[in-house]
Amino acid sequence: MQDDGFSRSCYYICMAVIGYSVAGYLILQWLPLSPDIVFPSCRLYQRTGYYCMGCGGTRALRLFFRGHLIQSFYYHPIVDVVMVFLCVFIPSHTLSILTKGRIHGLPLKPVYFYVLIGILILQWAVKNGIFYFTGIHVI
Repeated sequence: MQDDGFSRSCYYICMAVIGYSVAGYLILQWLPLSPDIVFPSCRLYQRTGYYCMGCGGTRALRLFFRGHLIQSFYYHPIVDVVMVFLCVFIPSHTLSILTKGRIHGLPLKPVYFYVLIGILILQWAVKNGIFYFTGIHVI
């Protein structure tokens, strides 16, 4: 099975995002900026009390990189799912490039994106449903 161009393009995009993220992280470590300036609060949450689909993502990412996977999953499950996927996707495509196609990289399939969208909508509905019915903020 030949590697498709879409998967390869996504691989290069992932590598660029990782590179920019590492560079951004290093720059933020050297600059004395307040976290509120770099990561502003969610406007939807501030105005309505309801969560947007990305609420909790930054905290989840921080917790993931500190090794607190269960807490990370609690704040935003899509972070853990994407990071685990990337831990398989990126090395498989790196091996594919290094072996000139003898080892095939993990192909991206539309079902992966549908699952991510489903998780995103489900976590958003659960968080806002709990708040709507109980008045309790979960994050």
